[in-house]
Amino acid sequence: MVSIIRKLKKRISGIRVLIPPYKKLHNLKKEHTIKKVLKEINYLNSLSEEEIRNFQNRKLIEFINYAHDHCKYYKKIISDNNVDISDLSGFQNIPMLTKAIIKGNTQNLISDEYGIAHLAKKNTGGSTGNPLELFCTTQAGLLDYGFHFYQYKKMGYQEGDIILGAAAFTVPKALRDNNVFWLEMGKREPFGDTKLSILYLTEANVKYYVQKLLELKPAILRGYPSLFDSMAQYIIKNEINIDFKIKGISLTSEMCSRNQKINIEKAFSSKVLFEYGHTEVCVLCHTSGADDIYKSYPSYGYVEVLNDDGTETKVGEVGNIVVTGFLNRGMPFIRYKTEDLGRLAYKNGGIAHFSEIIGRSQDFIVAKDKSKISISALTSWQHLNAFAHIAKWQIVQEEPGVITISIIKGENYSIEDETEIKEKIQKITDVDIIFSYVTDIPRTKGGKHLFMIQKIT
Repeated sequence: MVSIIRKLKKRISGIRVLIPPYKKLHNLKKEHTIKKVLKEINYLNSLSEEEIRNFQNRKLIEFINYAHDHCKYYKKIISDNNVDISDLSGFQNIPMLTKAIIKGNTQNLISDEYGIAHLAKKNTGGSTGNPLELFCTTQAGLLDYGFHFYQYKKMGYQEGDIILGAAAFTVPKALRDNNVFWLEMGKREPFGDTKLSILYLTEANVKYYVQKLLELKPAILRGYPSLFDSMAQYIIKNEINIDFKIKGISLTSEMCSRNQKINIEKAFSSKVLFEYGHTEVCVLCHTSGADDIYKSYPSYGYVEVLNDDGTETKVGEVGNIVVTGFLNRGMPFIRYKTEDLGRLAYKNGGIAHFSEIIGRSQDFIVAKDKSKISISALTSWQHLNAFAHIAKWQIVQEEPGVITISIIKGENYSIEDETEIKEKIQKITDVDIIFSYVTDIPRTKGGKHLFMIQKIT
């Protein structure tokens, strides 16, 4: 059966496409899950604040009980800390989950209902300097899709509309040699039916990115602000007319400056909305057209905003974002410390709104030819195997074309990891790399670990 499925390969250039049976089943499940999520969000929107809080508390209790029953790690810490899992009275007695704890307890965090071999491996944290390897169920990913499509529907998305994404990924050289810097992902893909790669964007080839946009006529733009800003500047400079309606723009992964937002909205004649989320599938916030307030989804996860001493942050103040995700039962994260900060605007139980998300950077490495490339594109989205073997790292640049990477080695770090990092970065941009192995990376006065220190002004 497997050999038959493998033979059902997709064909291109106008030849009929044969879709493997498992792909058809996956698409059906995806559509069913998206509809289920949309129905639940619309139901919650009809409830009062108290009813929403009670709904979320029930989900939290259920999730904690599940983790206790199926994960060795939670069974132990809940017992060791005398937490009553029948209610939430002792919820804050559960120790916060950090990346260091996850790295040391990966197997014990995996649910016995799944097993690590049946979960998807993900990498995250490259742009914060504290990389992490984690595992996720397919169902969690499908549920996450539903929340993204809810945001698109608020923008006016209808079935059949094209979503143009922007992210960091490798495009085959044969395509790049023909000025193709994107990949076709399929229909109804929340992160882009077609995805533009930021890895190859330059002043010389931005015109091809714009040409692709004009050809596709997308209804939704989604992804890196820096990529869409570069396209916007080209469109404005060359007085290019967008003769179709772009219904909405969802920006994520990087901070967006005021000037970038102005450029993007002007060039594409559409409203910019913002997203805050993680590969860890624990928290997702979207802004609305009315303001730039990030609002979390009650059914996605439970959000705490805490001071350094563990007390609750007051509205108007900046606190640590700590989250419990409801979607991923394969590797549950309870009270996970994201290492991000947020300025709290509203709080209702585990529902939080933020006027500002702090701790995400839009730094760039300057290559030998003075071109710039997003640091998050080089790290967060490269899916380096070395992430599993690095405790922390930091990049410092003092002159064009040269970077120093300071690394605190984790368990099993080897010369193969150094080689992988060097090869993948130099494959994308022309820089010399100096590796420095250290035992400590100092934090800022505000307590944050800076992944990128850019000294070129």
